Amino acid sequence: MQKLSAVLIAVAAATAALFVSKGVTAETILKTGTFAASNTFTVRDMYIPWLRQVEKDSGGAVKFKEFWGGQLSRSPRKQYELMMNGIQDVTNILPSYTHKLFPDFSFNALPFIFRDGEEASYVGWKMYKAGHLRGLDKVYVAAIWTNDNGGMHFSKRLDKIEQIKGIKMRAAGPAEAAAIKVMGGAPVSMRITQVAQSLHRGVIQGTFNGWSALQSFKITPLIVTHVDMPFGVRGFFYGINGKVFDGLSGKIKAAIRKNTGMHVSRKFGGMNEARGARYRKDAAKDPKRNVIRPSAADQAGYRKKFQFLYDKWVTDRPNGQAKLNAVLKFRAEYRKGS
Repeated sequence: MQKLSAVLIAVAAATAALFVSKGVTAETILKTGTFAASNTFTVRDMYIPWLRQVEKDSGGAVKFKEFWGGQLSRSPRKQYELMMNGIQDVTNILPSYTHKLFPDFSFNALPFIFRDGEEASYVGWKMYKAGHLRGLDKVYVAAIWTNDNGGMHFSKRLDKIEQIKGIKMRAAGPAEAAAIKVMGGAPVSMRITQVAQSLHRGVIQGTFNGWSALQSFKITPLIVTHVDMPFGVRGFFYGINGKVFDGLSGKIKAAIRKNTGMHVSRKFGGMNEARGARYRKDAAKDPKRNVIRPSAADQAGYRKKFQFLYDKWVTDRPNGQAKLNAVLKFRAEYRKGS
């Protein structure tokens, strides 16, 4: 592993040097990448525009060398490690893949806690600024956001929720796995990039993820049934290695800070929410797919079944009740229009 890391560092450094030699006059080159391809929604419409804006606001003082589609590592679980090891300087992180490093982000995954991704993103940034999210002390955090509420999506026809019993379903982390068990399914830990192939091969028959991810990862053509309830969102953050950030010039830091904070977090969350809403509408119009949406009364019943997850979240961490109270306070703040 150490040899592999050394090779990757050397490759990234050589590529950055080549980038400079081709006439780029920026004072600083920052390496960035992720496991998702450059044509996916999150990279194309969120990350790349953010990079271009920072470059513009820096007056050309910084340029980003981009490694999309898993060029540095195809594993979502390795992105933080790559950033800390200097293989890349800037990246997006999905904390549920490395839950032990970021144990407090899982409040996002509590079913029925948020109405939509923008609301959840507002709360996420507030929680960060209030010091309630552990694991971020070595990172400069530019944005914290979520996807839209997750749905349960199946490659087989279901006509009622009770038919979920025993179905193998993809889960991103322990919180998602717990929700699947409540619904009667059998969770299988898996990266989102593996879902389409696993559904096609019959390794799993369902997946638990945001609607906004279905198209990006080519899952939609394999899905026959959706169960649409607010099963919880997944939190993300966009970060820069803290030591790297500290070493940047004042001009570059100012450009990054200009593109940091609540406005970016809400924008990213809102973009995911809008995309998910569009896919929900598309699914409802598709005669080949069945969308199961329980009534408000039935959903209230399911909410009670998930209460133990809230209780467990509180007891599993120091000051858990205070942190959950902060989540609910910030959520109320958002709903009042603050």
